[in-house]
Amino acid sequence: MTTSAQTAADSGSAEKSAEKIAGQPDAKATPETSAAAIKTTLLAYRKESLQQFAQLLKTADVNPFLSLFAGNFGHADKLQCELALAIFNPGDSMDAFVHDVATLKLIAKVPCVLAIVNEGGMPQVQEVKTELAADDILYLPLPANELGKILKTYVASLRIEQKKRVQRVDFAKRAQSLGIILVENGIISPLQLKKALDFQKETTNLRLGDALVSLGFIDDFQKTHFLASQLGVPVATPKQFASADLNVVALIPERVAREYHCIALEKIDDELIVAMLDTSNLRLLDNLRDQTDLRINPILGTLEDITVSIDRYYRDIASHRSASDLMADLATEVQYIKKVEEEMGVEEAATAGAELGIIKLVNMLIANAVRDRASDIHIEPMEKELTVRYRVDGELRRVMSPPRHSHQAIITRIKILSDLNIAERRLPQDGRMVVKIGIKEVDVRVSILPTIFGEKCVLRILDKEAYEKSMHNLGFTDHEFKIFREHIVRPHGMIVVTGPTGSGKSTTLYSALQQIKDVTSNIITVEDPVEYHMDGVTQVPVNAAIGMTFASALRSILRQDPDTILIGEIRDNETADIAVKMALTGHMVYSSLHTNDASSAVARFVDIGIPPLLLASSLNLVVAQRLIRRICQRCKVPYAPAQEMLDELHLPSSEISEVKFFHGEGCVTCNGVGYSGRMGIFELLVVTREIRKLILRGAPTSDIQDMAEKEGMKTLRQAGMELVLKGETTIEQVLAATTDS
Repeated sequence: MTTSAQTAADSGSAEKSAEKIAGQPDAKATPETSAAAIKTTLLAYRKESLQQFAQLLKTADVNPFLSLFAGNFGHADKLQCELALAIFNPGDSMDAFVHDVATLKLIAKVPCVLAIVNEGGMPQVQEVKTELAADDILYLPLPANELGKILKTYVASLRIEQKKRVQRVDFAKRAQSLGIILVENGIISPLQLKKALDFQKETTNLRLGDALVSLGFIDDFQKTHFLASQLGVPVATPKQFASADLNVVALIPERVAREYHCIALEKIDDELIVAMLDTSNLRLLDNLRDQTDLRINPILGTLEDITVSIDRYYRDIASHRSASDLMADLATEVQYIKKVEEEMGVEEAATAGAELGIIKLVNMLIANAVRDRASDIHIEPMEKELTVRYRVDGELRRVMSPPRHSHQAIITRIKILSDLNIAERRLPQDGRMVVKIGIKEVDVRVSILPTIFGEKCVLRILDKEAYEKSMHNLGFTDHEFKIFREHIVRPHGMIVVTGPTGSGKSTTLYSALQQIKDVTSNIITVEDPVEYHMDGVTQVPVNAAIGMTFASALRSILRQDPDTILIGEIRDNETADIAVKMALTGHMVYSSLHTNDASSAVARFVDIGIPPLLLASSLNLVVAQRLIRRICQRCKVPYAPAQEMLDELHLPSSEISEVKFFHGEGCVTCNGVGYSGRMGIFELLVVTREIRKLILRGAPTSDIQDMAEKEGMKTLRQAGMELVLKGETTIEQVLAATTDS
């Protein structure tokens, strides 16, 4: 490993700490464009890194705007330039890099320092991201045009600041316009500048930057940086938007935030950092100072980031305020619940559950969950607190903590809505309710479970749109969709979907029914419980308490002249036996099963008592599936995964070197997590002639798996890796969701 001290020793004295890179324009003897080139120093711990990046800059078409020098970190404190590109390679000392970048920015006072992270170095840099004093971090590889755009943006911003300094020194010298600076730096062409100026004349109160954005010549990122350079203010970072505190945001009234496009992000002592579109609006700054009684430090943000943040944060603020107000009103009305909670009678519980405040609170919990695209609401009593969590995209997050004494009243209200026994607190209960939010009706499945601190309640939100969407949108590739479509329209046989709880099995089965249902078919389902009501389909709920089991329901269904039967889940021998016999007697059967992969379904059927002969004759297709998180498209960037993860993939090193991996850095849109939404991955085992022979022989699962792969089946791991290579998800998601098969 090469340290900065070693580099300094190799490069000689401080006066020789930066050498001109051959082939670069001379600032004193070049045409106008080159004369204004920004003095830029490339710094690295290895000579080959400098050469490689200098070559990359040629393809990015930025050489006319940069006067390039090769420097070393050993004399970072004495470096004199406008732009420093600090290059980090895997294996370099991270401690030395953090120290040297801080030296460039804080000691040498280089106006702009960009950290250039070569492929494979991202994991190391991500760990110290908050400590790195760089103005921005660029992860390679980057497309040449994207690298050029980013560097030109920073060069133009530096030129704007230079012009401002010249203007302050020489008041007689006329300031150069923003448009001319952008043309000189290759951001826009002279023709585009003319069009923008003409457009600006036609529109009142429109700034040149806004005109350029409206015409598509620059984007909001570039406009914000240019404006920041002109005004001498910093730009709000994605991290600041994603990690704002609700109490800080609430210092500015929502009406003011929306009207003036501003949002409070941080409070440091008596200073409030506010992101806004116009930092020169003195009236707004005075109003904010008077309203908050704090010193306002304005920074620039893009319209999209500010708008998305306002929508999210003020929505959450309203929810918390409503809950706080409701709980304040309830504090005296239901205080007795805490003291006599276990002894509360049916009438008292019903009265508490009917309190106006509790009704509003439960309505708000469900409405906010639907708005946030949550799949589940968890209401969990602890010894000293009550916690409410939402599951969004498969991950639980805490959203609220109502007072502990309100727990029984909340549970009672939910029981009333779902027709459950409010007097029973010792046994589990299951129910359902239908909630109307605006014009949208949402089915909610309710599960109550007694715990040592009271009843825990989980509400499963069933989205009608998820079941009605096209099978193409489930995540099937064209090849997988063709196989699935061919099998669901067959007149008889059995299709089984496998996977753990929450993997989307019901969504897949319901989508298949939506695809095949018509007036000529009699479709009947047996479910425990019925998750979603479907028009044109007869749905039968299981009720074990009165003897209405899967098996008894299926026997009756055979006398109802069905064409297609959906069995919610095959759990025992009796249900499996009836399902297989239905498939053998001319019916199409859909069902779900709990196994890890498709080939294990055969062993599971045999284990619960189905003879291989009957199974081989009835089974048509087994689908194994998982849900994985999708990379947020807004903050998606290339990166190099850790070597341990690459080893898990068993890919040849030659292939890995050619693959680009992506992940989400975290932004305001995805709330800083780097993911937005989920998609399915599938493993389709078609029961062919060869597979049937193996089932009849009682072959082990591994033999069935090998034969299926030989015939073209893609495993869950392979299906997930296809999405990784397309840049749709990350290796971490695929490894977490799949076994090595």
